[in-house]
Amino acid sequence: MKKKEKTVITIEMRQRTLIHRNRQKIFAWCEWCAAKTLVVLPDEAAKLRGISPRAIYRQIEDGDLHFTETENDALLICNNSLSIKNKKQ
Repeated sequence: MKKKEKTVITIEMRQRTLIHRNRQKIFAWCEWCAAKTLVVLPDEAAKLRGISPRAIYRQIEDGDLHFTETENDALLICNNSLSIKNKKQ
């Protein structure tokens, strides 16, 4: 009687999201972190988190993400709070 051979295949997958900009990195003061941090736009934050921009706005409204607004009303999200949020999930 012949022995049957068993083959086990293990696949590891990793994902990295890169955001390409024509401009340099944006840094701004985050009141919650009490430091100058890297900030991203809401659309970029949504891509980094893999969720919709509306979900990002909901997280801001719930106080889950740090943010700041510029003089011309642009919303900037603290990258540190995105990292903290990722660790909680």
